[in-house]
Amino acid sequence: MELNQLKVFCAVVEKKSFSRASEAVFLSQPTVSLQIRALEQELGTNLLDRQGREISVTGSGKLLYGYARKILQIADEAEQAIAQLKGLITGEIIIGASTIPGEYILPNLLARFKEKYPGIEINLAIGDTKEIIRKVLDHEVEIGFVGQKERGEKLEFRGFSTEKLVLVSPISPPWLPHDRITVEELKKIPFIIRESGSGTRSSIESKLHEFDVKEAELNIVMRVGSTAAVKKAVESGAGVSIISERAIENEIKLGLLRKVPIEGLELEREFFIVQRRGRSLSPATKALLAFLEEKGINR
Repeated sequence: MELNQLKVFCAVVEKKSFSRASEAVFLSQPTVSLQIRALEQELGTNLLDRQGREISVTGSGKLLYGYARKILQIADEAEQAIAQLKGLITGEIIIGASTIPGEYILPNLLARFKEKYPGIEINLAIGDTKEIIRKVLDHEVEIGFVGQKERGEKLEFRGFSTEKLVLVSPISPPWLPHDRITVEELKKIPFIIRESGSGTRSSIESKLHEFDVKEAELNIVMRVGSTAAVKKAVESGAGVSIISERAIENEIKLGLLRKVPIEGLELEREFFIVQRRGRSLSPATKALLAFLEEKGINR
């Protein structure tokens, strides 16, 4: 088995498509197919089931994928360690982040990090908190930035950042005549909530529970799958929602949304860095964590 074959194989598994994998590894689709076929012939087993455009992984393929990810990680660490010995910091960082850190906190920090370490390539995957934690466990990303801790002996969490949550509404909804509302009034007005698996949703549920407000008591009119969808739904007049203050800065400035204080209720959430316990981080990722700590972000 060659490293390039394993890299191509992992790309096909993760992209679930030969064509998308070919784009990811910068090879032609016939070359990708040839690499997979050669790998299967060498191992004497089918690694992938090809049913039209759909690609699924066989039992042998799942087994190989776990080992391949570890092999590629170790190879990358070796290259980075040699480069570090020569006084260089190079390599590839593969990290994951849930929506708020991935879209509103990390981009500026990563741009500044890239200025300091131009030889490091950064790949950022964005998903909900549960998806990013799964990617950490499956060795698809080295570390993740998420909005919720999850129990598990295989996971390590450390604090990353905090964020204020605010209630946002359309500019002039008929069902919200006041500039501020009570917790009891919150139960009656149309409410838009994130999907299950969202760290924002879990934080909201936890905070409201402190005030004896259960999700079933809210007048939920819509469940959506992203922060952007929440903002659009609120802007259209469908209801109110609780969202990261950082995520609605532009909409507030443009007069598209307004913040509505909830009497006696301050909402804040914490973000965490998660990694698989016992996993050795690459020098490039260690450099990123050191950079974040230097900026007072990682603690």
